[in-house]
Amino acid sequence: MAPAHLERIVRYPVKGLPGVPETGPVRLAPGRGLRWDRGHAIENGTTVPADRTAWQPRETYFHLAKYETIARLGTALAGADGDDPVLTLTAASGTAEVRLAGAELDADAANALLRETLPAGPLGPPTLVRTTAAGLWDWPAAHLSIINLATLEALAEAADEAVDARRFRGNLYLGGLPAWGELALLGRRVRIGEAVLEVFQPTDRCRATTINPLDAVSDLNVPALLASRFGHMFCGVYARVVVPGRIAPGDVLEPFDERAPLPEGEHGWPRAGRVVERRRESDAMTSFWFEDPLDLLPRALPGQHVRIHAAGAAAPNWRSYTISATERDGAAAPGRFRISVKRDGRISTELHEALETGGELVVTGPFGDVVLNEDASRDLLLVSAGAGVTPTAAMLRARLAAPGTGRVRVVHSERDAASVALWDEVERAVAALPDAEASLHLTRDPEGAARLGAASGRPGTETFGAILAELDLDRFDVYACGPGTFTADVRARLAELGVDPERVHAEVFFSPSAAELVEPRPPSTSGPHRITVGEDEIEWRPESGSVLDAVEGVGIDWTSGCRVGVCGTCVRKLRSGTVEYLSEPLAPPPAGSVLVCCSAPTSDVVFDPGD
Repeated sequence: MAPAHLERIVRYPVKGLPGVPETGPVRLAPGRGLRWDRGHAIENGTTVPADRTAWQPRETYFHLAKYETIARLGTALAGADGDDPVLTLTAASGTAEVRLAGAELDADAANALLRETLPAGPLGPPTLVRTTAAGLWDWPAAHLSIINLATLEALAEAADEAVDARRFRGNLYLGGLPAWGELALLGRRVRIGEAVLEVFQPTDRCRATTINPLDAVSDLNVPALLASRFGHMFCGVYARVVVPGRIAPGDVLEPFDERAPLPEGEHGWPRAGRVVERRRESDAMTSFWFEDPLDLLPRALPGQHVRIHAAGAAAPNWRSYTISATERDGAAAPGRFRISVKRDGRISTELHEALETGGELVVTGPFGDVVLNEDASRDLLLVSAGAGVTPTAAMLRARLAAPGTGRVRVVHSERDAASVALWDEVERAVAALPDAEASLHLTRDPEGAARLGAASGRPGTETFGAILAELDLDRFDVYACGPGTFTADVRARLAELGVDPERVHAEVFFSPSAAELVEPRPPSTSGPHRITVGEDEIEWRPESGSVLDAVEGVGIDWTSGCRVGVCGTCVRKLRSGTVEYLSEPLAPPPAGSVLVCCSAPTSDVVFDPGD
């Protein structure tokens, strides 16, 4: 395979419009990236920017996530690196040229063309504007968008159809990297040609990538494809220019060995975790200690989990694992975290067979809200089966680090002695705590139970009754982890003894599922229905689109991300009324809330005006 290299360069003179490929060398400048890239935009007449000299969010302008028809406009840019560049806009009704040199932008012809092509907003017609800011990128410092072509091939294989690279609107397209190999660059500096770039953030994907650049039709649910088949919603990385210079197609990518200062990362960012230790725990379980380049997972709360993404594996290529331990050497970064993997299923088997010390896999997290109560004066009951011992180990480590007066009781079940894993660690923790006991139960191995001093058979109501008699039932917490039927059984047995099932905490992982890459269903009602948000009332009809489309149409700015029911960013509290989903959300929102990007009203509705 050829070394990692730059395949192509694309410049986007107008934010949201198609790009202009560059065949020869171009110059990158610090604080700017490619000259004229996203240097212009089309105001949509719905928001007046407070300061045109500063970076503005996309809601001020026509952008693909909301206005897919702008993909039908054409752009060309002649003399981009010279002193008198000329921008040409093309629409069905004709063309218009704009000379970009000079302090003032003479865009009368372009604006006339845009008025014939795009709708006016409540504050005025579409207007081509120039910003004196360096560029209107997705984020203020995202000078360059980098796409790995091998990653797009992995997406195409998962979607079982071609995926046009132009959907992702990258500036630099790389060849010679493995799929998702660009994520290993996060937090590092790389040299391309004469320039040095700092890769500081992965690129999250929204509805804009669902638009086919050939016909401006939304035909491939890329965010749902990413979330379901790869476990995250990122494709590509952002970089800033730290050393200027010329680059050209064919230039080799040279990463620096040392990392730049760690980015201020977010838990959902995919990045390359490196295995620093592998340890066999039992016949069926192996532990892997990882370093996290963002140093987020070593700070995980006991009970949280990580997603492991096996690059190169057939999609869905990810699975969630509870973080069974974390370790930190003082305040030095990065720390490390441990997953303990039972050999069960395709991804887990691949980790057992192929992942060795020094290997790298993409990780995201930490995730999960079912975490250990920090009040160590409360009594604690930990009930687990099989690989469910992993949160038990993590929670006991946390209690050891901050012991209190609360009693601790542990009940763990395994099939046989050969499957028992991490139990020596559990026993050491229990022995070190002031008032703690643990019982091991082997359900299918009486001889092994006798050898290990364990109970034979499943723990029953009598076992739990004896434990509850020793605990303060007004101040205790129960955590259960194991197969779904196991946690249901624990809740039922404890309920027989008077424990409210709601007090039994059990994490439910968001697991892989197939994305339905289909067009949204038409609304089932013709309306009109009123959407009320605070003092605002909007009349909804089928042509209004989703709830989010309708409120944005009158200038209400609700936070949104993917716009296809995947990321959960647009969730809003519904005070009254009913809605329907036009496409099924991949992860349903909490009770009483609605994903407004993919839902439509079926009656008059009232939404909470707050975030």
